[in-house]
Parts: sequence; structure tokens; C-alpha cells
Amino acid sequence: MTPRTLLLAALVTLAAVPAALGQERLSGITLGQEAPEVAMPNPDGDTLRLSSLRGHIVLLDFWASWCRPCRMENPNVVAAYRTYKDSLFKNAKGFRVFSVSLDRKGGGEAWKKAIAQDQLEWPWHVGAVESGVNTAANTYQVQFIPTNVLVDAQGQVIGMDLHGEDLTAALDQLLERDPKRQAALKKERDQAARKAAKAARRGAKGR
Repeated sequence: MTPRTLLLAALVTLAAVPAALGQERLSGITLGQEAPEVAMPNPDGDTLRLSSLRGHIVLLDFWASWCRPCRMENPNVVAAYRTYKDSLFKNAKGFRVFSVSLDRKGGGEAWKKAIAQDQLEWPWHVGAVESGVNTAANTYQVQFIPTNVLVDAQGQVIGMDLHGEDLTAALDQLLERDPKRQAALKKERDQAARKAAKAARRGAKGR
């Protein structure tokens, strides 16, 4: 078995019970398949795509402002994001959350208010409050919320309906533990950050 296959097998074992529940909540997908694209508007009307986060571990999170269990779960999602967003993962740049709101047509203000109240500080929020047609919920066949999908850096589904300690355990499994590899990844990240900062300074001078 390849390292990738072994990792997937470990995660499948780890998430066996949540995955069974996830299959009931998300009947449109299965573990191991490529995560279907999500392309929907954010609160400002700009289209965001799930595929833009390729290279990261991504939690595709389905929720709504009117959903009390979702609001109760949000602190756990925030905690996971803050803990793991800059962590060193095996074959991944970091951890991101891509939130899909199931707020209904005309519910834009409630959606934005909930994002602020629950401190959902990541910028990847999409919904269908203008059209009323939630293509992501339809594609993934979301039956209940809150629910989520964990997607690896290559865009494949490696977990479903992971909450609280289950999500933390899954993310811990993906962390890079080898000290030499950690040092190499940190060096790569620092070099990329310096390169980006240098490019930004050049751009500022050119304006």
C-alpha cells in the first residue's frame, strides 16, 4: 500500500462511526471520492470555489444561522481553525474551513450577523441567500445540518460528519511528526512568506 492509501485507511478506521452517520447526512458522496466542486457567492456576491483551496486540508462545513445545533458547534470549528490553520501537515500547506450556509433566500443579514457573532473568522463563506438555490447542498445531498466533509490536499474526501474530538483526532492524524520533515516544511513556508512579502513591496512601489 502507498503512504497515501495507508493514511486514508487510517482515517477511515478512525472515523468509522462518524462516517456511517455522515453517509446518512450526506448521501451524495462517499469516502475516497474526489470532492465535488463548490462554486457559490460569498456575502459580497463574489464567487468562491472550493478548488481554490487545493493543497490545504479543508473542512467543508454546512450550517445555517437559524440552526441551533450548528451555532452550538461553531465554537468547535473556530477552535479547530485557530489551532490547525498554520500547522505543518503531511503533504498539505495548512488547514482551512470553507463554510456553506443553508440560510434561505432573503436571509443575508441573519447570515452575516451569525458569522460575526460566532467569530467565524475565515474568509471562505458562501451561500444562496440571493438565488435560493443551494447548489452545494444539492450536489452533496445534505439531509441534516450541521454536517461537514474533510477534504485532503489533493481534493479527495477523507472524512465525513466530524465534530469536536472526532475532528481534532482526524486532523492530528494528518500532522507531520518527523522533526526533519517539520524543519524542511517550516523552511519552505518561511521562504514562501518572504517571497510573497518581497513581491508585495515591489507591487507597492510600482503603484
